[in-house]
Amino acid sequence: MKEKRTRPGAGRRAAAGLAAVSLLFGAAALALGYVTGGNAPLVAAALGFCSILTAASSLVYGIFSFLEREKNYILAKASLIAAGILVVLWLAVIFIAL
Repeated sequence: MKEKRTRPGAGRRAAAGLAAVSLLFGAAALALGYVTGGNAPLVAAALGFCSILTAASSLVYGIFSFLEREKNYILAKASLIAAGILVVLWLAVIFIAL
């Protein structure tokens, strides 16, 4: 049976892109909450939830990108660290708010 071929580095680029999008969503949600003085509209909650989902997806893509047969994993490591920090920060925000 033939091995499934994908473009080299596709998982790493996807993980990095998702981590960047998650950072943008999270920054927008936190900025919207700050500007409104804590009375953030529903859009801020939706942006925060999307940030959590994209950070979790980035973690998954980052983990799977280590299965690729290449020697350079710098982008995968960086996106994995960034997504991990974002997930931990969002969990802290959620538990502090409760």
